[in-house]
Amino acid sequence: MRWSDLLQWEGSALSEQSQNYERDAKSLTSASEQLEVQANGLSGSGKTVTAAQQALRRNVAAMRKQASNLKALASIVGEAAGGTNQIGESARSLDGAAANHSLHIEADGSVHYVGPRRVSPTEAATIKKNMKAVADRVSSIMKSADELVQATQSKISAVSSGGQAHANGTASAARAPRKNLKLPPANATEKEVAKWWSSLSDAEKDQMIKAHPKEIGNLNGVDGTSRDKANRIYLDDATKREQKKLERLKQRYGAHPSRRERQELELVQERVTALENISKTLEMESPEPKGDGTQRQLLSLDTSGKHVTAAVARGNVDTADHIGVLVPGLYTNVATNLAKYDRDAGVMATAAERYAGGESVAMVSYLGYEAPQDLAEVTNISYAEKGAKNLSGFLNGLGASRERGAGDAHISVAGHSYGSTTAGIALKQVNPGVVDELIQFGSPGSGAQDVSEFRVPEGHAWVSATDYKQDMVQGVGDDWRFGRNPDTMEGYNHLSGDVGENGVDKSMIYPFQKHNGYFAQFSEANEDISRVIAGRGKK
Repeated sequence: MRWSDLLQWEGSALSEQSQNYERDAKSLTSASEQLEVQANGLSGSGKTVTAAQQALRRNVAAMRKQASNLKALASIVGEAAGGTNQIGESARSLDGAAANHSLHIEADGSVHYVGPRRVSPTEAATIKKNMKAVADRVSSIMKSADELVQATQSKISAVSSGGQAHANGTASAARAPRKNLKLPPANATEKEVAKWWSSLSDAEKDQMIKAHPKEIGNLNGVDGTSRDKANRIYLDDATKREQKKLERLKQRYGAHPSRRERQELELVQERVTALENISKTLEMESPEPKGDGTQRQLLSLDTSGKHVTAAVARGNVDTADHIGVLVPGLYTNVATNLAKYDRDAGVMATAAERYAGGESVAMVSYLGYEAPQDLAEVTNISYAEKGAKNLSGFLNGLGASRERGAGDAHISVAGHSYGSTTAGIALKQVNPGVVDELIQFGSPGSGAQDVSEFRVPEGHAWVSATDYKQDMVQGVGDDWRFGRNPDTMEGYNHLSGDVGENGVDKSMIYPFQKHNGYFAQFSEANEDISRVIAGRGKK
């Protein structure tokens, strides 16, 4: 959603369309009444007359249903017209007010000071405060616009699947929510799940979310907004459950637990920490100073394994023009470094937005698989193979839900370290046409023997490789299990490997000091990766 678009928002065209729908509904209602009179007026008896009456009455029923749908659309579009007017007027008003304070709102919504450069410290503080206030208001208006578009789409979808709009303009099923709704079978494809989910009314979706939050939150093919709603319910329940379990174990084992008991305590403590870390990350969507004001979506949450896994998006994956999925590797753990990868994703998202020409970007921190936690585990390719299965299903679900929602998005998968191998294997399994770009950096192996194995468009596999002597993870995996080194493999586009001074971690031993440097803000490597996420290739 572009700020420059919102300045043009007016509801007149939508109001006119609403009136057209209302007029057509009245015409259909009148025609159905006349047809019903004809059906009732047929005289005589016998099969021929009866068949004619039944046929006419079926037409009457169809016409009335269509009239009802048109009335529902008239209500929905009329409500959207009012919202569009309000948002457009708010945007234009803010744009003028900002100009009065020497502030300019760019097409993408960013705010810049355009007044005199020589100002006093007091004036500078006031300018900074005004910029913050305008930026917050821009964010609020753009969020309202996104919500209006999404709500309108949802209501229209409800009508097309058998729903209607009530007098207050809200979408709901014409029927009461069906009882005994069932989850789709376990072997349902992501596209089948998306079709099933879109067939439900809003009330039925809410019913399913409340009844099955754990399942809906992790059901690939369900839209991100619904998954987030379900997962937040499950997060609260799981956190309380694990906290109670931890307290019970502490009381049972006392001050001097055995080695086995201590290991159990540590494992449960890790799960509690992981769940609490997810909550803290979600709280970052609050405005400053508590958070950064960026929307978060909890797209997956699995507590069934040894470690808690989760996927958290910055932005809205249901409406974003570009979606980047960051897949990290060794030592990845929700309890240890979710916040780090959320920040890394933020750095990439911010850079990608600069290159996206006003188009929106959502960035997913995909900690949705159990990654190796030590150097012994990192040699085990099964972590990547199991993770790839999870990741490919997640990506297929993104594609399927977008097909039923806002339409196709430009999706990039950015894999780092062991996560690049996981991503590569996943990209051999994902449905064709879902992922547009594969980016691998600091990679021990591509996960493939030939670039043609990846289900991405030809010429859309990318690699970033820094100085080998300071990142000896590159190509360290054996070719047979980990795949060939993408830096020396034919068919890749080569991005910059310059991680800059901030990308050198001197706390690590020399052969690995640059391994995590690809995330360094403003480095050439990070900028190149972000350009690809924005669909702009490399400079």
